[in-house]
Amino acid sequence: MPYKALYRTYRPFTFEEVAGQQQIIQTLRNALNLNKLSHAYLFTGPRGTGKTTMAKLFAKALNCEQGIGHQCNQCSNCKGINDNAHPDVLEIDAASNNGVDEVRDLIEKVKYSPIKGVYKVYIIDEVHMMTSGAFNALLKTLEEPPAHVIFVLATTDPHKIIPTILSRCQRYDFAKVSTSDIYVRLVEILKKEKVTYEERALQWLIHLADGGVRDALSMLDQIIAYAGNHIEEKHLLDLFGLISITNKIDLLTMIALGENEKLLTQIQGFESAGVDLKRLVDDLIQLLKDVLVYLRTQNQDLLNLLTVDEVNHILELIDYHLVSTLIQWMMHLQTQLKSATSTRTYIEITFLDFSQKMKDMNAKSLQSKPSMPQEVSIFEKPLSPTKPIDFAVGEFVSQGEKISLQDDDVIQVMMTGLKDDKNGLQAKWTMLDGFALDEKVGKFASVLREAMPYVLTKKILILECNLPIHIDKINNVTNQTSMQIIIEQLLGRKVVVYAISRNEAIRLKKYYLNLAQAKKLPDKQEGPIQITNWVST
Repeated sequence: MPYKALYRTYRPFTFEEVAGQQQIIQTLRNALNLNKLSHAYLFTGPRGTGKTTMAKLFAKALNCEQGIGHQCNQCSNCKGINDNAHPDVLEIDAASNNGVDEVRDLIEKVKYSPIKGVYKVYIIDEVHMMTSGAFNALLKTLEEPPAHVIFVLATTDPHKIIPTILSRCQRYDFAKVSTSDIYVRLVEILKKEKVTYEERALQWLIHLADGGVRDALSMLDQIIAYAGNHIEEKHLLDLFGLISITNKIDLLTMIALGENEKLLTQIQGFESAGVDLKRLVDDLIQLLKDVLVYLRTQNQDLLNLLTVDEVNHILELIDYHLVSTLIQWMMHLQTQLKSATSTRTYIEITFLDFSQKMKDMNAKSLQSKPSMPQEVSIFEKPLSPTKPIDFAVGEFVSQGEKISLQDDDVIQVMMTGLKDDKNGLQAKWTMLDGFALDEKVGKFASVLREAMPYVLTKKILILECNLPIHIDKINNVTNQTSMQIIIEQLLGRKVVVYAISRNEAIRLKKYYLNLAQAKKLPDKQEGPIQITNWVST
């Protein structure tokens, strides 16, 4: 038996099996149930999103022997439509049957009653390919169609259809299928095909499909033919001339750090390996988009390509203020490549320019910050009236145990907050810019300066941060000693340093105000603050 492509083997047989397009399905179902049918429908949207499939499912629902709206797939009408052999359901490819003569032949047959079904359904695919004369010939039939005929026109380019045709159709716009819907469909098919896979390989496939289920299944066919019954990320990279996420992050690293020789060698290697360099630029934009989305939402469920750890790694290389700027540069490069005579040369020159721009912007940023005398370390000459500090700076980490506070404990901290002390600390906060240049504590100070004091008591300072990576580092038990001693230089006393996100700060403020309005705030002296995982030093 000849092999049947996956997109044909697993074409949906009922509305329930369709990936995505639920609003369209619900509308068609309602029209079927209420018997409010139009004589002409226009299904439009990107390729591979289910337009022709939906048209055939609609034809089955119109002609199933169990009644309008059913798709039993057991009766002769359903089976005939499934096998593309039903005399009353005709699929016409307008790309090759686009002339006046073909349309006139169709119109001649329209007047005859259905042979087996209730309705004659004409599915005209790629309808935008019809000539002007063919459209005009079809127009008369659309204006006065027989009661037993329904037209379903499918196209990726509705703007190419003449307005008089558009105005006589009910239009349904098919959207790109969501990544989650494609994922569910692929997992279901892989299970049936008894093919195992790496999760990252599946994410790559979904990314390449760009919202098209048919494209996803066609590529899956290729990968299975290449890799067999176990699919790995490297199989997709090899087959489609792609590079791994790690290699792309390495490329961004070279740009950020000005490693120009490595950068040029890497690009040359990509081209020699058959990598599509224009697609590479697009992929870098998608990676940076993931970073920007996470910066703005702090929701890892919205990440398409990167993990949270990979986002944080990129943010250690590229200042978060520069992420959107770099995206704009990349998008401009993407536009310019359309007219470039040598893709590789243009990309090399532009990436070198990016590298220099980032270096200049970072240097300008440092010059604008107050610096400390190079011969004096903050540990040799403290800025606050405390004794000189002498301790070894440990490794700066974000993994491991974190200190934490419950909501009610934060409320108690807010009750005992010292407003004057907090304002004084804020006034000295810019001193952290100078500390950031110190070779011993620069990394710790750089993180602290990205936060701002939220509330301060005699024993604890709560900071408000924008980035999850900074929150993780501040709250890490291993980093606490260093954080506390740096703050001591500004404050004059040692306090626990605890960080929360901007969203948490807003939520807790609302919680505090609600308690105050309900007169349920705790007493200022009520109980000790419980800080999980904190051991006083």
